[in-house]
Amino acid sequence: MIPRNDIDRRPAGAMPPEQISIETTRLSLTPLKPGDLDALMAVFSDKNSARMTHAIPHPLAREEAEKLLADMCAARLTYWAVRIDDEQMVGLVSLTRQSCGKGPGLHSFGPNLSVFIAPAFQGKGYALEAVEGLLRWVKKRKLHRVVHAAHFADNEASGALLNNADFLYTGRRTMETSLAREGEHLALHMIRIL
Repeated sequence: MIPRNDIDRRPAGAMPPEQISIETTRLSLTPLKPGDLDALMAVFSDKNSARMTHAIPHPLAREEAEKLLADMCAARLTYWAVRIDDEQMVGLVSLTRQSCGKGPGLHSFGPNLSVFIAPAFQGKGYALEAVEGLLRWVKKRKLHRVVHAAHFADNEASGALLNNADFLYTGRRTMETSLAREGEHLALHMIRIL
């Protein structure tokens, strides 16, 4: 497993992160760029979508989205725009070291995978294709051996997606918060071995 800092260091002659593109049958996964602001806002514009995240408020103000995008752009090889044939951004997939859950030892499962597809593009299989494409790329480069994911218990669609992507429930259940909903809510944790 390569530590996060080593991923950011590219060997001599390697392609710069901003030029990397992970290709699937219908999608391209590319690093985010400043011009993706409106598309990023569209991905998280729906209240139900924002409710399924920890850190996206609803409504998402433009200033908040600008800061979010700047932070995502600065985290190399972590956040990927999900683009369809015409380069239109329809979603976001990420592998982060951000905490998902409370308590010690929560990073023992590896990086945390998240995927979000704009409401207008949901139901087309893009989320599963993006997850599979990113994890194939990670596995081929031996960046991680295990990937963690979690979803709110009331997000059955994410549970089904992760099951279809060969993630398994770990039995870990934590109470989590979301900026787009009040109080704490049950989150279910999963892993996939690459």
